[in-house]
Amino acid sequence: MIQVLNNKRRGKLYAVGDLHGCYNLLMNRLKEIGFDFDRDLLISVGDLVDRGPQSKECAELLWQDWFKAVLGNHELLCIEGMSDPVMKKCHLQNGGHWFYELPEFDLHMFLAAFRKMPTVLEVHHKGKKYGFVHGNIEENDWEQFKARFSQEDTTAVRSAQKEALWGRRRVDRHNPGYEEVKNIDYVFLGHTMVFNAFRRDNCVFIDTGAFHTGKLTIIDLG
Repeated sequence: MIQVLNNKRRGKLYAVGDLHGCYNLLMNRLKEIGFDFDRDLLISVGDLVDRGPQSKECAELLWQDWFKAVLGNHELLCIEGMSDPVMKKCHLQNGGHWFYELPEFDLHMFLAAFRKMPTVLEVHHKGKKYGFVHGNIEENDWEQFKARFSQEDTTAVRSAQKEALWGRRRVDRHNPGYEEVKNIDYVFLGHTMVFNAFRRDNCVFIDTGAFHTGKLTIIDLG
């Protein structure tokens, strides 16, 4: 559930918000910013699929060297929908029809890829440490947050994953108790649609609702 990546690509590092099947929009934005597919690295905060018209193409990005992503709740819906009728119904109500219409080989290929996606991604790049989580981080310490995913109690780990993928509390500035997350330079999150990307302490929320608004946020981290 945790992946630590020392970025060995020689170019820039970028963070991108929820794609939700907007493959053409992503490609157009990458062209606009001069993204170098041979040198740069793009990190997604999850929810590559559902709702938009090109979920399959967005999921196939997982096989590209220039692209990494954390698990989003919509990738989790793909996984859980295969064995849980309640989750499948939820998935279908939220844009998941494309997944169950795939040929069996493709369906299982994507399932295997989604199961390999980390819930927590830590990227070391040019002397800084960046964290990526889909929905929420409750702790004000990155190391404490990661420790929740290393417990022997599988129920506790599932609870931590549910909070990370579905939670939204930190994005609301009115919720007290949050401060800068220690032991990390910045944390990037998606899941909750915001009008403009914004920063709360050192947490940056970058889901600007690409499918609904046509606005896809990409942050240049240098």
